[in-house]
Amino acid sequence: VQHSRGVCFAQGFDMRIALAILLIPFSSPAASLTGAVVDPLGPYRTHPTVELDSGTNKYKAEADDAGIYRFSNLPAGEYTLTFRLPGYGERTIKSIRILELEQKRLPDVPLDLRQCGSPPDLLLLPGEDLFGRLSGSVAPPAAGVEVTLVCRTFSPCRSTKTDSRGRFSFDMLSPGVYGLSFHRDRFYPENATGYAYFVSAGWDRVYSPVRLERCRSGNCDPKLRPQRPIAVCE
Repeated sequence: VQHSRGVCFAQGFDMRIALAILLIPFSSPAASLTGAVVDPLGPYRTHPTVELDSGTNKYKAEADDAGIYRFSNLPAGEYTLTFRLPGYGERTIKSIRILELEQKRLPDVPLDLRQCGSPPDLLLLPGEDLFGRLSGSVAPPAAGVEVTLVCRTFSPCRSTKTDSRGRFSFDMLSPGVYGLSFHRDRFYPENATGYAYFVSAGWDRVYSPVRLERCRSGNCDPKLRPQRPIAVCE
């Protein structure tokens, strides 16, 4: 009988321990955002200042020696991410959606060397981490402008035409650098003079409009094209 009571006592004690364990509140991990900063051609860029802004709250961090940054304990919402590094153009990424408890990792963010004008916008491509997209437009806006993508072999690899708002895009591109050439009737041809359009995995790079110049007197011979002034960065 004593033995049976001992067994009952032990069983009751074990049940109380199990119940106590079940009642302990387990805290789920809060949402976080992490990623890395790179040069368009590959090497990591160390210690840029990184700012995350929800409109009501701002968070600041500094990337480490490997270019990695991290924000923890984030509430769900839509954020804007900004990178600053001396000698490089400021990079801003808008409309980053973070869900409750989401552990979000962004594709590597490229920083471009400072140059005339604003750097291209970066838009996140959902579910894509191997290929990128190159987008842009022409000015004045026009439909049907032929746009040719020039690959590293110095030969055309794809072509498309602008939509009614003068916009175009090339999807599923391998990361790297490309050239673009443009053709529109009664406008001087705008040919790629070098590889100046970068594609990054996981991102849509949206470049500023390319201005096409109307031919004078209907003669579109490029040799007769007036010489344009050399752009100077202020």
